[in-house]
Amino acid sequence: MPVVIQMPKLGHAMTEGTVLQWHKGAGETVTRGDLVLTVETDKAEVEVEAPASGVLARLTAAQGEVVQVGGELAVIAINGESIPAATASTPAAPAPTVAAPQVTAAPAPARSSRVAASPRAKRIAAEAGVDLGRISGSGPDGMITEDDVRRAAAASIAGPQASVALMPARREKLTRIQAVGAKNLTQSWQQVPHFVQMVRVDMSRTLEKRRAMSAGGAKTTITDLILAAVVQALRENPRINASYRDGEMLIYDRINLGIAVDTPSGLVVPVIRDAQTLDLGAISTRAAELAAKAREKKLLPQDLEECTFTVSNLGAYGVENGTPVIFAPQSALMFVGAIRDEVIAIDGKPEVRPAMQIAIAYDHRGIDGASAARFTTRVKQLLEDGAQAASGEETTKPAPFRKHEVTLSARGDNLKVEVNYGPMRWSLDGDDVAGPDPVSAFLGALGGCLLMSLRVAARVRKVSLGRASVHVQANEKGHVKEIQVQLEVESTLDDKQLHHLVEVAERGCHVRALIKPEIDLQLTVRRYGAV
Repeated sequence: MPVVIQMPKLGHAMTEGTVLQWHKGAGETVTRGDLVLTVETDKAEVEVEAPASGVLARLTAAQGEVVQVGGELAVIAINGESIPAATASTPAAPAPTVAAPQVTAAPAPARSSRVAASPRAKRIAAEAGVDLGRISGSGPDGMITEDDVRRAAAASIAGPQASVALMPARREKLTRIQAVGAKNLTQSWQQVPHFVQMVRVDMSRTLEKRRAMSAGGAKTTITDLILAAVVQALRENPRINASYRDGEMLIYDRINLGIAVDTPSGLVVPVIRDAQTLDLGAISTRAAELAAKAREKKLLPQDLEECTFTVSNLGAYGVENGTPVIFAPQSALMFVGAIRDEVIAIDGKPEVRPAMQIAIAYDHRGIDGASAARFTTRVKQLLEDGAQAASGEETTKPAPFRKHEVTLSARGDNLKVEVNYGPMRWSLDGDDVAGPDPVSAFLGALGGCLLMSLRVAARVRKVSLGRASVHVQANEKGHVKEIQVQLEVESTLDDKQLHHLVEVAERGCHVRALIKPEIDLQLTVRRYGAV
């Protein structure tokens, strides 16, 4: 019995999709799981696999064709069976769309039947007010081309009347993702009463925390810390994690956090599902995975569904503020701006601090200003306190801690280790895909200590250093047998002075004492730009 490949339903709101590309042709043998075609939905491009093995007997939809959910795309013949010709010739959707333009074209020739022009030339002529009857065509059999029309339009502009309408230099069709996004945003803007709250956030402590985590080997980004703060604020303000429907607020316990990602095909919003159960390290890992999948067009339908709150960070583009539009049916969306040095009043005195603007749009049908303000200011507070949230800990003031005292803990039987240093927290992981392994974390800490100690030594001796970097490497497999440290410095010191400074920095970190004698440690110093 033949198997029909249908347009899949890849989301509760999806009604149709576009055939982007066929990867198999009619008559080709396919095996179950083979990639057959790519379809484009309103949110992503999705690859469709063969549901059965056989021969691809018929391709019902052409590339670029829009097909309703459940509509036939192709038919696979099993065990050599033949597909009835009558069935093969019933691609219901395409037929009407082909016939329609011919009907509308028929009445027109009464006046313009003598004018042979391409459809594009006719459209441009209509826009520019150019009479096709006055143009001699340069195309085959005297057909008027687009270039003929443009030349005629340009000539008329140069003439005495010069009243030709403005013409676009080119036309770019929106991708399906862009088109559907435009439709949804238009509906949201027209139907949802927006109001936006904006606050400025002192990012000093968040940046400090990120630097400390980076020194420990963690690959946490500023966006990760912002996402973690948002999750914590949503947990404390569940009414924001909601949607409005028919006079009711649907409030969710699960926080499915959307992150806007720019791709060549348009903006997509993959979703970190159940973010309320994730700590900062897990949020960071998941966000990086989804962003990579979005840019590689490998997102799955479940990666895009059931978002309850979206964060859009345009700080990397240098944008400082904006007025976001909610992705309905969500009730709120947060815009994040660029971090800039700003003058902020601290204890009555002006100080230059790294700061950024956040702007949160709310659906005013279900969220009042006071409820929104509690959420907005809570996000600000968490970030100004160093975004310690997202792993479930309370955000009370951190207890006093001793300098150089770090606490590590582990739960369960996995390799994950939580590291605490005062109010700072980061995680290490032995799994290759989840985060830094213990050895890499140690190498990062070693290099970080050496680099900072070098700076301190230079400062004490009142000598200036330019750029400085450390590359630390150990043998990849087995027990650590060798460590290579390459320090690269930009300095005007002579070689003797520079090496003395490095020796001081090395002693400051007790590098030799920390590493057993049987481990081969090689420390080399070179200047920036040296070959």
